[in-house]
Amino acid sequence: MITSRGFKLSKYFLWKDIPKYFFYMMAVILCFGLTPVVAGKLLILTEDGVPPLNFIKNGQLTGASTEIVEEILRRLDLDISLDVVPWARGYQLAQQKPDVVLFSMARSKDRENLFHWVGPICMVQSAFYAIRGGNKVINSLDDARHIGSIGTYRDDVREAYLLENGFSNLDSANSNQSNLRKLLSGRIDLWATSNIEAANLPGQLGIDPAAINHVFTFQKFELYIALSKQTSLTVVDAWKTTLDQMKSDGTFMTISRRWLPEDSLPVDGSNATPSPDVREKISIYTENSPPGNYVQDGQLKGPAMRVVQEIQRRLSINSPIEMVPWARGYHLAKTQPNVALFSTSRLPQRETMFKWVGPLYTQRWGFYARRTADITIESMEAAKSVTRIGTYHEDAKEEYLESLGFRNLVSTNNNIGNVRHIMNGTIDMWVSSNFNMPYIVRFAGYDPRQLKLVMSFKTVGNYIAFSKMTSDHIVAQWQKVLDDIRRDGTWAKYFEITPGSVE
Repeated sequence: MITSRGFKLSKYFLWKDIPKYFFYMMAVILCFGLTPVVAGKLLILTEDGVPPLNFIKNGQLTGASTEIVEEILRRLDLDISLDVVPWARGYQLAQQKPDVVLFSMARSKDRENLFHWVGPICMVQSAFYAIRGGNKVINSLDDARHIGSIGTYRDDVREAYLLENGFSNLDSANSNQSNLRKLLSGRIDLWATSNIEAANLPGQLGIDPAAINHVFTFQKFELYIALSKQTSLTVVDAWKTTLDQMKSDGTFMTISRRWLPEDSLPVDGSNATPSPDVREKISIYTENSPPGNYVQDGQLKGPAMRVVQEIQRRLSINSPIEMVPWARGYHLAKTQPNVALFSTSRLPQRETMFKWVGPLYTQRWGFYARRTADITIESMEAAKSVTRIGTYHEDAKEEYLESLGFRNLVSTNNNIGNVRHIMNGTIDMWVSSNFNMPYIVRFAGYDPRQLKLVMSFKTVGNYIAFSKMTSDHIVAQWQKVLDDIRRDGTWAKYFEITPGSVE
């Protein structure tokens, strides 16, 4: 008599019984997680030079994602070595060959159907970096398109994203080490990389991290373990299940916290039950600023309003949205914990004052005047000679003009009042945007065609600004859900009727 995991084969075993015993044996194998496919040979690839995720130190591959993959292999009882290759080569092999595992990979729309995904294992912010002390000011992707050259990493998710968004000024390199050296030598103007690489790579090369500074964040995403599309679903499911077990028993977070900063710890998908702090009381403020967010017939309306309400719905958050004067909401967001304020223009002077979720939308700022007014300006310096320019108190446009040295600003606590002032001749120009101007003018009781755009001077993104004392986890969850809203088409539905500009 032979025993295999409690299953008996007697001396009366008959060949005709093979089919029956085969299914018994397969059931036993599946129950104990010993599927032949999982035990098969996989080609596991990563790259060097992405500390603290995966990099070589003292001749050994290490890092957060490396330890996570090694723990998955250990739990699956797989004795497979990890191979370090250039990213472009690993990326090509993972697309062409079966049974290839590649980490760590950004999960993006254009890659979604190219691989099987296991994760997330890390959160990353993509940003432009410049030499500290330089004069590069970037407030939008449009600003970056007019920069001389931007260093990118070949086949990297940031390069793909910028190409998709019409960038023609990219200088592609085979390594981020090369990009950093080119930035410091002046051969490129900006470096497009992640917050993790920017914080760690300079030190790895013996360069002072303070030699570069953050200029503008343009993308947030999560990193995953990618398996080639031809890989058996049994293998994929085994990796997913094992990672889920690691998250449940705390092993995953123990590894992650040893290597990663708080803002890079992964947040699971929006379908998962939010952590308790996500449902923590959030005070949400906005202003009456059509068309993005406004009150009509006692109802909160506008596409930005609807997006925020959808985020609340998906996170099961019932905090009311309170409409207040802008200056009051702005003060509360700067001084109180757990405050969200929208729609807030993201500017360099505000960057470290808040935690940001967005963008909700973009808009173009400009100077407006009565259509009959004999006013022509072609530069910001010329605008400084205009006698009176109407602004909205503590609004981003007012702050921006003040930072440029404008001393001819007439501030008001009621932006609709600026329309009346310009029509009555008590101000010469009014600062507004193509997004807001037509609606504010109508609310004031005038026809937008009575005004003209004198000069556009800046394109900015509008965000949800969270107070600095708000939990990073809350902010990350809101950003995750906003990204989902964009991906699934909900955002486009809310913004399908876009405001027209008056030229």
